[in-house]
Amino acid sequence: MNWPYHFISLDAAQSARQRHLLDSYALFAQCSILILLLALQIPHLIRFVKSNHNSSRDGYAHQRPERLATARRGVSPSRALWIRLKWFMGEEILRGWGTRWEWFVVGVWTMWLLVLIFRDTGDDYLHLTRRFAIVPASQLPIHYLLSAKSWSPIQYLTRLSHEELNPYHRLLGRTLTVLFTIHGTLYLNFYVQSSLLLKRLQNLDVILGLTALSTLLLLNTTALARIRHKNYRLFFIAHVILSVSLLPTLYYHVSHIRIFVLETSLVYILLILQRNFSSHTSTATLTPIPSTSLLRITLSTPKPLSHHPGQHIYLGFPATPTHPLNKLRLNPFTISSLPTPSQKNLTTKTLIIRPLTGPTSTLLRLSTTLSNKATPLTLEGPYGASSHFPDFLTDYDRVLFVAGGVGATFTLPLYRDLRQRLVASADTRSKERVRFVWSVRRRAEAKWGLEQLREEDGGDALPEGCEVYVTGEGRRIAEAGAKDEGEDGSIELRERERLLEGEDGDGREGEDGMESDSTVRYGRPDLKAIVNDVFDGKGTGKVAVLVCGPMGIGEALRKEVGRWVWMGREVFWHNEQFGW
Repeated sequence: MNWPYHFISLDAAQSARQRHLLDSYALFAQCSILILLLALQIPHLIRFVKSNHNSSRDGYAHQRPERLATARRGVSPSRALWIRLKWFMGEEILRGWGTRWEWFVVGVWTMWLLVLIFRDTGDDYLHLTRRFAIVPASQLPIHYLLSAKSWSPIQYLTRLSHEELNPYHRLLGRTLTVLFTIHGTLYLNFYVQSSLLLKRLQNLDVILGLTALSTLLLLNTTALARIRHKNYRLFFIAHVILSVSLLPTLYYHVSHIRIFVLETSLVYILLILQRNFSSHTSTATLTPIPSTSLLRITLSTPKPLSHHPGQHIYLGFPATPTHPLNKLRLNPFTISSLPTPSQKNLTTKTLIIRPLTGPTSTLLRLSTTLSNKATPLTLEGPYGASSHFPDFLTDYDRVLFVAGGVGATFTLPLYRDLRQRLVASADTRSKERVRFVWSVRRRAEAKWGLEQLREEDGGDALPEGCEVYVTGEGRRIAEAGAKDEGEDGSIELRERERLLEGEDGDGREGEDGMESDSTVRYGRPDLKAIVNDVFDGKGTGKVAVLVCGPMGIGEALRKEVGRWVWMGREVFWHNEQFGW
């Protein structure tokens, strides 16, 4: 089959028509994003109307909270099919490669862009070549906007937080890079076929085009998961420098895409202003937690700073001559304390962190020299998906929280907040509706959380439904927890190897700063038994499952929960990770 596109010489009228088509399709590609976002509001509008209708018809607004979830029991076959489909699409294609749903959305959008690229190009080779540039260029503003931490209209319209939108940002970036690469390859082929390559390589527009393409390829290379996880600081700095330098390169490459470059530049400036307006100067008190590598950071800021349980902030550390980039706000830390009213014009937040290499190592050094003394820090936020969570009190029959190590900084505030609301609502089933499972390597690592729980209950025992497991190496494990994993489906919840640096004890009693405690369990939590107990098989009530910890715990828990989803149970699932 012959190649359908040819080099065609155009007269003035034909050139003007081609330019009109190029600009029109690029504009339509950009406007179609708005159409898609507005279309996403239809399901939300339908749910809102149905909710108001049911509330007025059945008097739901006057029912006790514990009756709201149970009143919606019973899943139709079509609903069960939809539940299974959502779960299937939420599975990762490959570990660390994103979910099927993310690839599906970006894949469909890529097909739409290809339709706009090929349509009405006829057999004109250069027309097609230019479409492969101007159509993806029209997507640059939305691509940059997807990286916004907050204040983004996309977040409001999709009800997704910045870390949930980040996979789409990465996948769209790869798509645009492929399209721009095809554009460059087609042009280079044209120059070779026309014997113009050496001449055109000396022209500024071609030099800038190849520079922009090299920048995009380098951007995508430094954004690979292996590099992000190995050296997040390198990824962040390279991403900022390259994304900024790309804009003037494209602006002076050709004039036809300048409107999109200017739009992208405006978005980028707004993102910088947003991060600065979301930043606060605070004083921090650093307190090492005995017998662990954890630090407790108590932040005090003069500005009112409200947050939802489970949200996180970014910290900028004091810069030093050897670490001048510490002041960059690179590291997210979950707020482990509940929102509290401001006292004496100060808002107080508590963080529990495990210092590693990089900027957080500065905090470890400061804690040894300035323990319990005020240290100036810059914080930005709060951010996080928990601001978009449903109301677990009224919308779900049961809620399961699972944490591994410092992942409890996310799940514990959510658990405490829900328990307080259940008690305030006088829910007679509060003890059986909520369950909290926390696995730590050493018992001392759970001390900060146990203190919070016991302070609320005013006793020494943990609340019913709250379980803490110690899985440290060297400790005698209960026989039930020492069974082969293939027999009972349980898993040892370990911190990643890099999180265990600096820990040398085996967690024996008397060496971890805590006295013997009968409220914690030693061994591995049996996730299969825990999940089965939560779902219990006695009904079709809705269940929410939230997990935060090493990657293995999320994968194991999702496998066990998935068995119940395929039986038709409706589940809200959230796995909090900072692997973006």
